[in-house]
Amino acid sequence: MRNLEIRRTILDVLEVAFPYATPETTLRVQLDTRLRPPVGDAEFEQAMTFLNTKAHVKTVADPIDEQNVKWTITETGKVLLRQ
Repeated sequence: MRNLEIRRTILDVLEVAFPYATPETTLRVQLDTRLRPPVGDAEFEQAMTFLNTKAHVKTVADPIDEQNVKWTITETGKVLLRQ
């Protein structure tokens, strides 16, 4: 059940930011302010892997800093949120 809550919250955060990409650090802060207990590293990685594999989210390259991972919601992710 918590996995679903984490995934939905990730999609919510990314949809609010759309069309802008959200840095992973900002996404983590947003999750930690919305969910208790805070989301652990393994939970976050599992949720992002699932959402990325299902094409609900995608990474966006930062042209200035390649180490700065950014995420955005896809149309598939938006449809999932509406269900």
